Amino acid sequence: MLPGLPRRTAHAVLTAATAMLTALVTTSPAAAAPAGATGFAGACPAAGFVSQHYHSGHDGVDIAGPSGTPLYAVGPGEVIASGPAQGYGQWIRILHPDGTVTEYGHMYQRDVFVGDRVVAGQRIALMGSEGQSSGPHLHLRVRTGTAQTPGINPVPYLAERGVTLPCTPGPTPPRPKPLVYPVESGRVVSARSADGRLEVFA
Repeated sequence: MLPGLPRRTAHAVLTAATAMLTALVTTSPAAAAPAGATGFAGACPAAGFVSQHYHSGHDGVDIAGPSGTPLYAVGPGEVIASGPAQGYGQWIRILHPDGTVTEYGHMYQRDVFVGDRVVAGQRIALMGSEGQSSGPHLHLRVRTGTAQTPGINPVPYLAERGVTLPCTPGPTPPRPKPLVYPVESGRVVSARSADGRLEVFA
């Protein structure tokens, strides 16, 4: 027990302390979310119609539309591949915070490159018909990791993240603002203006 306190008082103090610790543990952010639950809110990958669903002979979902239709990142993450790919013509792969990877194929223009960080809903490419393709479409594949294992069905994957196919892309997310450094009297400093130009102040 606690020295110097009557037994009944010491017991009451320990009981209260235990209750407070239990409340802290059960309401902490780490305890509130199940282990490994690092999902994200998804974004519509492209406007268009589903021309081919996921099945045993088709490892992904096809969203067809006019050539040049913008393609968007399904979620935030890092671009781990961007370039030529067998069958796809060109592809982009994005590794997401939950460890899943989304792949985008057949585009004729890529707007992001390996090492780029993207946000959900950011434009990453324009729809095309490169590689083994019978017309302009996005082939969207989802993998559970970076290995070249068979893909999982993108439809429930997207649904878990709030996206139902076919879908309509939302507004383009805001870009990070450029850094602006304060002007200090008597010193020459520079600052990026809103349009990205470097301006010098005395």
